[in-house]
Amino acid sequence: MASRKDLKKVIAFIADELATEAFYLSYNSKAETVAWVELFNKIFALQNEYIARVSHAEPGLPASKYFSTLCISFNEEAKAILDEIHKLAEEK
Repeated sequence: MASRKDLKKVIAFIADELATEAFYLSYNSKAETVAWVELFNKIFALQNEYIARVSHAEPGLPASKYFSTLCISFNEEAKAILDEIHKLAEEK
């Protein structure tokens, strides 16, 4: 298992990549600015939530099971946000 420090770095890196993708695509998009701001807030809320969840594991669960489910749920939410980014970018 990777260390918590490494997992936090990976979560922060992925959130930064999502924000960079959103920032780049927002320049050429006709979507509302408010929608982009809400998306940025969602990205950084995701980052804060999962870093906090890494720091404070649920008691009673084996660590390997907890962190594997944490990674799976983070990946699902990150993919959903990426889909939202591309959906907003395609608006005309």
